[in-house]
Amino acid sequence: MRSTLEKLKILVVCGDPGGAVAVSPVVKRLEVEGLVLVYSVAYNEAAKIWKDFDIAYQKIPNDYPQDGMKSLLLGSGASLLFTGTSVNTFDLEKQFISIAAELGIPSLTLLDFWTNYSWRFSDQDGNLVYVPDKIAIMDGYAFNEMVLEGFDPERLVITGQPVFDDLAAWHEAFSPRRRTEVRESLGVEEQEYFVLFASQPLTSLYGTDVLEEKYLGFDEWTVLESLIENLEKIKLETGAKIHLVVRPHPRESASLFMSYHSDVLPITVVDSGTARSQVMAADLVVGMNTELLVEACYLGCIVISLQPGLRHPDRLPTNRLGFSRAVYNQKEIKPLLEELLLDKDARKKMLDNVSRFQLTGKSTGNVVRLIYEMVNINEYTS
Repeated sequence: MRSTLEKLKILVVCGDPGGAVAVSPVVKRLEVEGLVLVYSVAYNEAAKIWKDFDIAYQKIPNDYPQDGMKSLLLGSGASLLFTGTSVNTFDLEKQFISIAAELGIPSLTLLDFWTNYSWRFSDQDGNLVYVPDKIAIMDGYAFNEMVLEGFDPERLVITGQPVFDDLAAWHEAFSPRRRTEVRESLGVEEQEYFVLFASQPLTSLYGTDVLEEKYLGFDEWTVLESLIENLEKIKLETGAKIHLVVRPHPRESASLFMSYHSDVLPITVVDSGTARSQVMAADLVVGMNTELLVEACYLGCIVISLQPGLRHPDRLPTNRLGFSRAVYNQKEIKPLLEELLLDKDARKKMLDNVSRFQLTGKSTGNVVRLIYEMVNINEYTS
């Protein structure tokens, strides 16, 4: 085996929270195994994510120049560029991929979700000009959808999603006592039905202009307002005590939600604590198409995806697989909320169904092996 000074080096770049979270288990595994040296570069929200994961990183500004990127790639002596993906107007990962190609440095990107495939790798005209040598993807659904969008299947490698690997352990460790503690910390009383709304910044990605092609047909504000209105109706009609907790996305400020209130039911906004613990403590998890809904399904939660007026294909895989329930019509929101919140038989059926949604727990290892293959690590470990 080579000495520490001779180890191959991997440059890791992330900007958005989703990409940074997905990449983190891989970086931690690489650091533990010690076969390569990892040099991590963060911009935008990735810095906070990596700080929470205790990953050492260099912070660069969102407007970091291309000559600086070139210097980082050359100065680090990287044998491989490893990135997440971002849709944040800066998209520095794209620039790093382009420069790595110019320098003859192979590149690998880890995809973290089933949306915006082309957007993550294309220029302003939609041309796929920032595609790395390999893309590690979640499953066969992503593979088929990406091929239909024009991606070269030879560049797509199904590895699974590393961030999901530890969900089984989370589920096993979540005791009834822990559930009570989480609910109490949020101010949810024992006799209240706890509904958690998992928000996401759709307006910044898709806008609110109904004339724009990219507009989804809804956004986080219209969905939250509809959710509050329908929960109020359910409480007034049934007498059920309902407590709504709003969980902002990491890219959203909790202050944006503080104006929401109700004279009928309590509304709590929380941006602290662990999202996984909070969804497991909830009686019902509601959102749109955020990754947290997928995690909630893996964690054995009852999940509703509210996408009223959706004008594009539904990208949430758990809706297609039947492990979460989707609503595309405003009129169907109240009946489904009432059914999955108050109907014990319907809830049991959903819980029995979602219990079949399981993971292999091997995704992190799959990505690590792909990295080793791309840098021919076998010749140094044989």
